Amino acid sequence: MLYCYSDMLIDNVYQLLSLEGNVSVFCVQEVQKCDLPTFSFAKNTGCRPICTFNMWEPKCCRGYYGRDCLECPGGVRSPCNNRGKCDDGHLGNGTCTCDTGFRGTSCELCSDGFYGPTCKACNCSEHGSCDDGWKGTGLCFCEAGWTGDRLVDICQIWNGGCAKGAKCSQNGGKVSCTCPKGHTGDGFTCQPIDPCALGDNGGCHEHAVCTMTAPGRRKCMCKNNYIGDGVTCEVKQLPISRCLQNNGQCHRDAKCTDLHFEDSMLGVFHYRSKKGQYKLNYTAAEQACAAEGGRLATYTQLAYAQQGGLNMCAAGWLDQARVAYPTTYSNPKCGFGHVGIVDYGTRKNLSETWDTFCYRMQEVKCECKRGYTGDGFSCTGNLLQVLRSTPSFSNFLTQILNCSQASESGKQLVQRLSNLTVQSTLFVPDNSGLPGNQTLSLRDIEFHLSEGQAFPLSQLKNGSRIRTRVGRLTVLGVADQLDPSSFRYINDRFVSDSDIMAANGIIHVIQGPLKAPAPHPQMHVAHKAGMGIGVVLLIALVGGAIFVGYRFYRNNTKPFQFHYFKEDDGEEEAPPTNSSRNICNPVYEAAPAAGESGASAVTVSHRRTFVQLRMKAVTNDQTAVCSQFTARSVSFKPFRLSL
Repeated sequence: MLYCYSDMLIDNVYQLLSLEGNVSVFCVQEVQKCDLPTFSFAKNTGCRPICTFNMWEPKCCRGYYGRDCLECPGGVRSPCNNRGKCDDGHLGNGTCTCDTGFRGTSCELCSDGFYGPTCKACNCSEHGSCDDGWKGTGLCFCEAGWTGDRLVDICQIWNGGCAKGAKCSQNGGKVSCTCPKGHTGDGFTCQPIDPCALGDNGGCHEHAVCTMTAPGRRKCMCKNNYIGDGVTCEVKQLPISRCLQNNGQCHRDAKCTDLHFEDSMLGVFHYRSKKGQYKLNYTAAEQACAAEGGRLATYTQLAYAQQGGLNMCAAGWLDQARVAYPTTYSNPKCGFGHVGIVDYGTRKNLSETWDTFCYRMQEVKCECKRGYTGDGFSCTGNLLQVLRSTPSFSNFLTQILNCSQASESGKQLVQRLSNLTVQSTLFVPDNSGLPGNQTLSLRDIEFHLSEGQAFPLSQLKNGSRIRTRVGRLTVLGVADQLDPSSFRYINDRFVSDSDIMAANGIIHVIQGPLKAPAPHPQMHVAHKAGMGIGVVLLIALVGGAIFVGYRFYRNNTKPFQFHYFKEDDGEEEAPPTNSSRNICNPVYEAAPAAGESGASAVTVSHRRTFVQLRMKAVTNDQTAVCSQFTARSVSFKPFRLSL
């Protein structure tokens, strides 16, 4: 609705300006009479009150029409292009009534049979057709069987009046125009078709942006935070490590590594035939990916890999017979510089040969942490850690920890249980066999630990003995025809469970604690010194015996014949024949046997640094010489050898 604000009265018509667009509007003043109500005046006064009031009727200026006074087609300065009359005014509809020869909304076109900018009338007979229209030439095209001086090939002139790029065809004197592909119109006027302007977003996904690349052609691109080819888009999902959920099914004491998450290409890899580039048809591509433990990658998987850095200027098969390749930087030789997925679309001919892109889901890698052993899905710590992680060993563990706090030896015991360089065998009483109110001494606890080797139950043979720091354990095996290895006793304690592995040994469960033997009494200092001297003498004795044996072997040149040499290189003394002789232990002194005459005694010289045995026996009978030295503790037993 227009409003007026001028009060210039011209013949009861006010020329006003609209508040909207400064459009001139005329308003007409109309005076009407009215009667006032009689109740406000006294009756029979002899007067009848008469009043007048003004009424304003809005009217549009010339060239404007309608309630809102819109411009007529062609503009206010040239309504209907000055080739017709506009139905203007406040009640007008803005329709142009064109002059002869003109037509159109604003009389911008020529009527049939008129041509040129001024729409002149054609001068053709009824047996010809005129090249009419605003761009027409007015030439006449005669029908078949008729001739005239105005017949021409209109398609050779201005494309027959067709729009640029339209196809012109002439049938006699009639010209028809067809818009090129991707355009719409009657052929004389053609407009490019924008697929994106259609109501379905040009066929793109609702979360994609449609862009017209050429008349009738468009490109679909998924919006931010979405991934796909534009026709199908899905929410972009950031890769999540499977190790974040339940440690990737690895043990809690294992390190989890999601190899698929660590791979920036997210399992997508390029595959090329051994015969060279572009040698795989679709079937061969599927088989090649299956041989690599995977399958053909999808477009979305390739898009994820491209965003992860996969750049490959070589097209390859994808799932659903699609061909594409990824680029991460602009290269004129690859996809005309396009960055992203260069998509060849779905191929109808599956015998085409390309490379291929495969997808393979990688596994989760589990590795036990340092100090633990296992395959990663199950990890075992050291002996102390196994005790901590087993509730039924809590009482025995408490005893160990109490000892570690009470003495230095207890701390060393804990260190030995945690030492990964030494394998040990630990016998553990469970809580049912070791009540919480029972106290074990440090010596009793150490009696449960055998260091140096981890003995599985199968190696604990009947009667074998296991060494510990405070004594030896005895294994008693009970025969069982069904399972000979199932019954074992350690001392008098039954083995209820066995072969619990640890990183530094093995644990066997026994039904009760072991009692360590009483410690040996401490030896006096003097006894220790005497024992040390005895050991030294024993070593010297053994060395002397070895030396004598060596000299004996070196000087034995004839079998069953002995020689001895005097110390002063004197003449040999021949003893009487057929006589027997006793040779004493050279370390200790012994008397000759009774009845022997002229027998020379073998003596030991205490002034020499070594012992020599000199003897000579010449006899025709078989003679044997033996010597034996026996030592126990620090006592030595002499003996006599008969010849």
